[in-house]
Amino acid sequence: MRIWIANHYAVPPRLGGITRHYELAKEWVEEEGAEVTLWLSSFNHSRRQFVDEAFRKEKEPIKGLRMKWLWSFPHRQNDLRRMVNMVSFAGLFFIAGLFRTGPDVMVASSPHLLTPFAGWWLSRIKGCPFVLEVRDLWPDTLIKMGGLKKPWMVKALTWMEGFLYRKADKIVVLTEHQRRFIIDKGIPEDKVTLIPNGILRSAWKPSEERRLHARQQMGVKPHQFVALYAGAHGPANALEFVLRAGKELPPDCAIVLIGDGPEKKKLLHIREQEQISNVFFLDPVTKDEIYDYMDAADCGIISLANNEIFRGARPNKLFDYLYTGKPILTTVDGEVREILEESGTGIFSGAEDSQGIAKGISRLRELSSTERKEIEERGLQYIDQYGDREKLAQQFYENLRFFMRTQDIESMEEIKAKH
Repeated sequence: MRIWIANHYAVPPRLGGITRHYELAKEWVEEEGAEVTLWLSSFNHSRRQFVDEAFRKEKEPIKGLRMKWLWSFPHRQNDLRRMVNMVSFAGLFFIAGLFRTGPDVMVASSPHLLTPFAGWWLSRIKGCPFVLEVRDLWPDTLIKMGGLKKPWMVKALTWMEGFLYRKADKIVVLTEHQRRFIIDKGIPEDKVTLIPNGILRSAWKPSEERRLHARQQMGVKPHQFVALYAGAHGPANALEFVLRAGKELPPDCAIVLIGDGPEKKKLLHIREQEQISNVFFLDPVTKDEIYDYMDAADCGIISLANNEIFRGARPNKLFDYLYTGKPILTTVDGEVREILEESGTGIFSGAEDSQGIAKGISRLRELSSTERKEIEERGLQYIDQYGDREKLAQQFYENLRFFMRTQDIESMEEIKAKH
């Protein structure tokens, strides 16, 4: 089966960003014998810089997996340049796709809707099924975060969202909340499939040497209890409350934030102005490296703004923390909290509550070694049941294979009808 996957922010594991699509493609090539083309941007969103050309040439990894790096307009923050970045990627994807032999199945992924829209047009031109993967509920998220105020833009994106839901042959979502949201818009239930984020169980092996190196890079003292946040530093992440939790913690506790985003400069300014000495900021690291930093920490933090749109979020860092055996503190009162409390792997601190975050970190600090070991075991059990990416990749592939069987049946019926 020939499959195209298009995601503006997809990356191979050695870069910071969304590795889901690379890992799915790798699994489909190696285990199912598929031929996969992954369309991705040469401008890395997490690092705000272009991927080195030598790296792009080097990362032609596996026979049957081709990566098509497309130029997109550079940007540093959420302004007009960011919009041009989205338009340029989607436009070049459409143009480049026109001149290539088409796939058997097209998979196009959000968060923004322009790439899926280009993917739908290409699927119609190439005569193949179109699978829409919904990573984020645009434009609903933008509207509720106050980032989309112009009525014409709200109207245009709302129309595009509904159009893609109706026209997609299949919709894949990452959370149960997204599944219910789309079904509530009148989309048939059997058209929407939940295939969440997950983890490759073979992706990382602990190393004491790498753990100690990561700990040293953090800048923390050897005896400090470290709470780690890894991910985007944007308005949606509400990291100001995580930062100010540092002021409520005793000297033997520290918070480390790894990543980048439009709010990082503001956060660094707050730390300097308020002299918060036990909070440390690091630049983004690769997917391969982040596990060593998580291993070097004592607990993980999942933080999002206190907005109803995030109650259905299920960030991939949830699985990363569980994979490295860390108890988790979340500020998200929704699907993440439910998973942590039902699986016994973490706690809820309260939303946008610096004191609550500090109390939660202190509570996790008091866990015994036996309790921490039990949390680690429960986390691995949860991954095995719900977050094993090899199993999820197989489930996704079965949905794609269904289209091939359906097409074969329809072709046979057409032949019979002609005779």
